[in-house]
Amino acid sequence: MKQIIIARTVLAGSELEEIQNGAVVVEDGKVVKVVPAEQLTEEDRAQAECIAFEDETVLPGLIEGHNHLSIDARKSNHLEILGTATECKLTLLAEEGLYDDLLSGVTTVRCMGEKHDLDLKLKKEIDAGNLVGPDILPAGVGMKGSNGSGYIGAPHSGVEEFRRTARSNVAKGVKLLKIFTTPGVFSTEQDFIPSFLSAEEIRTVVEEAHRLHLPVAAHCIGGQALRDCVEQGVDVIEHAYCASKEDIELLKAHPDCWVDLTTGIYLDPDREQYLSENNARNVRAGREIVRECVGNLVRAGIHFALGTDANHGLLWKEVVYTVELGASKRDAIKGVTSNAAYISRLSGKKGELTAGADADIIAVKGNPLEDPAVLADVSFVMKKGVVYKKNGAPTACCRSIQKTL
Repeated sequence: MKQIIIARTVLAGSELEEIQNGAVVVEDGKVVKVVPAEQLTEEDRAQAECIAFEDETVLPGLIEGHNHLSIDARKSNHLEILGTATECKLTLLAEEGLYDDLLSGVTTVRCMGEKHDLDLKLKKEIDAGNLVGPDILPAGVGMKGSNGSGYIGAPHSGVEEFRRTARSNVAKGVKLLKIFTTPGVFSTEQDFIPSFLSAEEIRTVVEEAHRLHLPVAAHCIGGQALRDCVEQGVDVIEHAYCASKEDIELLKAHPDCWVDLTTGIYLDPDREQYLSENNARNVRAGREIVRECVGNLVRAGIHFALGTDANHGLLWKEVVYTVELGASKRDAIKGVTSNAAYISRLSGKKGELTAGADADIIAVKGNPLEDPAVLADVSFVMKKGVVYKKNGAPTACCRSIQKTL
């Protein structure tokens, strides 16, 4: 099947270059070409369905850089739910979040560790066409220290335990490995950030992943753990809330190590109501610290992608916050498109409208390069050539999911 999408503005390539009155030719779920509409040939138009937008901007489907399927940050005490919820309930929760992610314009999600291998299981269902949702990049079992904190990771101690789980994850078909090295929400009453993994444990996971050309992501808010992760070859630092000026200099010296920012956890006051009282208090106390530290990191030019940490359907907020912290609008949008594809080892395949890429395409009123907040209202969603949302509403192929949770 051939489709031609014509829009007032098309954001093309990895740099989101503006093409006025642009056209995207799609065939069999892939982008064939991206050109000004006036350059379309008769061959392009032959037997093609035309989808035209008068006032919209067309851009690549968004990539959620930090997601958890078994967590929904829009629900009260969502972290504590993990301690008691059954696999069945977590699966229903995950299906709801995936549905909302897709209709918000997210066509790919990078999962950061799940209970019950939910990311691997639901990936199979989506790939088979049995479930509606974004493409999933699974991490399988997240690995934390036996003395570590966190609601998702499984406890490990010693290099052989980390090696065993890394190899088990790879055998199941993960697309990355995830480790947890620090607490999640920090306390301003502590004068240091605990580090729960040794350099040797970190290096073991990196060795297992890199031998098979898989990236490693590390939950790490700063401190000694950040330095260990960078020096041992971790590919992506997740969060980096407390990155110091020395940490930023270290990241500059290791440009292959990127950061994946999830700053909305601290900067979005709407999220406090869904946290426990203690976590909400720590978030409020740390808000300005995070604003300063992450702002310094962004303004220093450190390469970044963006994620919500399970705030399903609200990835656009991370783009807005990152601009407020000093990023250019283009770089912030690249954080949920081409740069997110880069850290996922998917450059040229996702996150950009270029020949040969998956036809993951969205449309919004206005131009996000002028006002990123327009990403909040996605009117059209296509994933691999299939239209899931049109004129602001789900299409017939986008089966409804009963929201009973």
